[in-house]
Amino acid sequence: MRITRELLLKHARENSAALTAKDRSIICIYISGSLLQEDPFIGGITDIDLICVHNQPVARRREVLRLSHEVNLDLAHYEQEEFEPARQLRHNAWIGGWFENVPIVLYDALRWYDFTRASATAQFWRPEYVASRARSFLNPARKTWNDLEEGNIPQGIKRVTAYLGALRDTANAVAVFSGAPLAERRLLMELPARAAAAGLSGLFADFVSLFTSSEVSDENFTAWVSSYVGIFEALKQSTTAPVSLSPYRRGYYEKALNALYPHSPAAAVWLMVYTWTKAAAALPRTEQPYKDWQELCRQLDLESRDLPTRLELFDAVLDTVEEAVDHLSA
Repeated sequence: MRITRELLLKHARENSAALTAKDRSIICIYISGSLLQEDPFIGGITDIDLICVHNQPVARRREVLRLSHEVNLDLAHYEQEEFEPARQLRHNAWIGGWFENVPIVLYDALRWYDFTRASATAQFWRPEYVASRARSFLNPARKTWNDLEEGNIPQGIKRVTAYLGALRDTANAVAVFSGAPLAERRLLMELPARAAAAGLSGLFADFVSLFTSSEVSDENFTAWVSSYVGIFEALKQSTTAPVSLSPYRRGYYEKALNALYPHSPAAAVWLMVYTWTKAAAALPRTEQPYKDWQELCRQLDLESRDLPTRLELFDAVLDTVEEAVDHLSA
C-alpha cells in the first residue's frame, strides 16, 4: 500500500475524532513533528505525531499505537497547566517550538489553541528567548560533561547513555537557534543546516567525530543493521522497554537507517547507536542483542578507555556553542 501525506492526515483526523469521543478531558489535539513538512518520509515511512492537551491529570504521558504495518500513531499527553502561563512557552524549546511550527489543529475546544499559541509565539525569536531555549539543552549537556570528566557516572550502559544524551542536547542547543528541536531520526540529518544558520558551520565535523570511528564502513554497517533489528524481538519480553521502541516500530527505524546511510552515514550511525543504547538499558545483559550493542560501542570507540580523548573534544564543542549563546545575550 502506498503511504502518502494525504493518507496520514486522513488517519490523523479520524483518530482525533475517536480520541475526543472517548476522552472528554481532551481540550485540544494538534499534529506536530514530521507530518508538518512537505516531505515527512524517511525511507518511505513516518509516523503521526499528535499532541493531546487535557484539562485533567493524565495517566500516561506517551502512547504508540499501531494503525497498520507501516503507520504508527504517536500520542503525547499533556495537562493544560503545563501550557500556563502561555508567555512562558517562549522559553520552552519543545512546546514553544511546536507552536512556532504552526501545527495542524484537529480539535480545539473553546478556541484554547488560538489564544495559547498567540501568546506563546509573540516575540518568539527575540535573542534572549532563543538563548534561553538553547541553554535549556546546553546546561544539562555541560553538567553531564562535568560528571563524565570527574568520573561520577559508572562505566557501561549508564556512561554511554549519559554521553549520548549530552551529545543529543548539544545538537539541539544548536538546532533551536533557527527552529524547533529535532527528534532522533532527523537530528543529524538536519543538523548541518541548523549549524550553518547559527553561524557554526564548522561544528558538524567535530560533532560527528564524537560518536563515530574508522570502523564505520559499508560492510560493518550492514552487519550492524542485521544485529540491530533483533532488539525489537528481544524487547517484547521486557517490562521496561521504551515506548518509542515498540516491536511494531521496527520498520520505522530500519527503513530510516537504510535510507539515511547512503547520503549521510553519520545520521544513520547516530540513529542506530542512540536508539540501540535506549534499548540496551531494558535488554538482558546475558543475551545476544545486549552483547551486540557492547560490540557496537567497542567499534565506535565509546568504551571508557576512549572517553578522555572524546571529552576533550566535546569540551571544545560545548565551548563553541556556549560562546554563540552568550553572544545572543550580549
